Amino acid sequence: MGLSNFTSGGSDDDKGNGGGGSPPPQVPSGGLPSSGGSADDVKELLVDYNEKFKNADPTMFRDPLIGQVLSVIISKTKPNTLLVGSAGVGKTKIVEDIARRIALGDTLIPDQLKDYTIYELPITNIIAGTGIVGSLEEKVKAIVEFASDPKNKAILFMDEIHQITGGSGSHGDAVGRKISQILKPALARGDMSVIGATTSTESRAFDEDPAFARRFTRLIVDELSVEQTLAVMNTVRPGLMAHYHHQIGVSDDVLASVVQIAETNSRAGQHRPDNAITLLDRAMADRVLEQKRLIVQAEVAGDTALAQHLRSMPQVPLTNTRVLDVAKRLMTGNAQRKDLDVAALSATLTSRLQGQDDVLAKLTDRLAREELDLFPMRTPTTWLFAGASGVGKTEAVKIIAEKMTGSEPIILNMTEFHTEWSTSKIIGAPPGYIGSDSNQELPFDMLESNPHRVILLDEFEKANKAVQRLFLSAFDEGYIRNARGKILDFSKALVICTTNAARESLDGKTVGFGNNPKTVSNQSLNKALAQSFDTELLGRFSLIVGFNPIDRQTYRLIMTADYERQRERITEAKPRLAHALPMAMPDDELRAIEETTYVDSQGARPARKAVRAWIEDRLLAAQTGGTSSTSPSDD
Repeated sequence: MGLSNFTSGGSDDDKGNGGGGSPPPQVPSGGLPSSGGSADDVKELLVDYNEKFKNADPTMFRDPLIGQVLSVIISKTKPNTLLVGSAGVGKTKIVEDIARRIALGDTLIPDQLKDYTIYELPITNIIAGTGIVGSLEEKVKAIVEFASDPKNKAILFMDEIHQITGGSGSHGDAVGRKISQILKPALARGDMSVIGATTSTESRAFDEDPAFARRFTRLIVDELSVEQTLAVMNTVRPGLMAHYHHQIGVSDDVLASVVQIAETNSRAGQHRPDNAITLLDRAMADRVLEQKRLIVQAEVAGDTALAQHLRSMPQVPLTNTRVLDVAKRLMTGNAQRKDLDVAALSATLTSRLQGQDDVLAKLTDRLAREELDLFPMRTPTTWLFAGASGVGKTEAVKIIAEKMTGSEPIILNMTEFHTEWSTSKIIGAPPGYIGSDSNQELPFDMLESNPHRVILLDEFEKANKAVQRLFLSAFDEGYIRNARGKILDFSKALVICTTNAARESLDGKTVGFGNNPKTVSNQSLNKALAQSFDTELLGRFSLIVGFNPIDRQTYRLIMTADYERQRERITEAKPRLAHALPMAMPDDELRAIEETTYVDSQGARPARKAVRAWIEDRLLAAQTGGTSSTSPSDD
């Protein structure tokens, strides 16, 4: 029998059992027979878990939770349970194992559930083909009648059950609410047993319908430990090896490495044991394809001996290197983190930033340590750059991003996030608010395609406390969840915040022309920053550095270095003009420009402007044969 029986008035078997030639039941406009459809018709909408999983591997470490589920199911009132847990922790596997135990007559199954069958009810099976008004209701009523009839001994399992609670006002939610409204009376009476499964976040949709939620007993499905996951992997390995016709061998050492690699190289939101099982499966598949590619290459090259040797290999071993490579590709796609040349980065920083040698030494030393990757982290690397305006904080971030990722940093000007509701600019508007249905790209959506990014939160002290706390969550957990429910993974990013706070303390860091440095201790710097940031937030930064103020001597060095870079660029782009520019700016003119443009509160910002004005004056004077009337001070 097929789903067509819901609209055809029954099968030939139904007619034969109905009294030899009696007319078929009348079909109402909704598409179901007036009787609601036979049990066999309803079963066409369901998946028999007893039959499907009777030969499945037993689940591990879930006996206490299975006992809790069984105790709810045999209860007199509200025999319905809701399994809540993160994606990949094994919620569905628990239901599969209960079905397996019932099918095999396990001695731990209570007598009340003997000969019962667990049926999965896919929500899509209910919605499919219900365009005719009333057909949806007829389908759901038929399912309720089937599950409520004691003779059928049925338990319904609804995966992703949050789909029927509604919430965002879409057409799909309207259908879901209609289904839940039909189910409520039967659930309240205890006429039927339902097991639902949903994630921790999506279970919040139940809170929007308390009358429906109180029909269920909520049970939390925790994530397995690393040791438990390894034990599960040992039971999974034979099935995966059989799937690949035993072409790929997986040793115990590699199996243990799979669990550890999955732990440190999975996206935020992936959980044990699913992350490790998925990684092992993909790594074995990748090795099969690689072996095939090597054989084809040998044949194309005419090396028949090598091709024959590769074909004759009884089993190809899976290696840790292969697993790690697959894990990184699963996490980032084709976007791989570049190998950082720390020496080249150091040279670029010191050539483009003057007067910050001690700060730059700290940054390059910390990046060199990060490159060792000895202690993999599940949270982002977080730094805080403090200092007055124009001392090179933002420029340092851009240079680091260029050398580490080959692209610009993700920049957020935090002055734009000064209100509490500014969080919607980062994670989107909550459901029901203006803009909640917008498909506009959010600033951190690009982390999904490449989590190895440098993020600059400029002038972080000017962000609202609610915005700062949002990032505190990212620093602490390694991710934040946007309003659409998508996880934004920050765990592989370098997040650098800049601030002008504590500049008064840093202004006294050097005396005179920088020959007598006055050190500001980390304790003093943190104490000054605590006036603008919560102590809890400051504690999440792995490195806090104070940039030196720009004195007059450093200001001249900055102008000199900028002039050299600009002259080199003009020589390549417009060599005809470059001959009018000297190799270096004359000392007397350099000092004159410094006297007229240097402002201690603006740092190095006026220097670049002054150098460009001087170059333009020189070139205009060369063209006219005289001197230009424009001077840097005129700007």
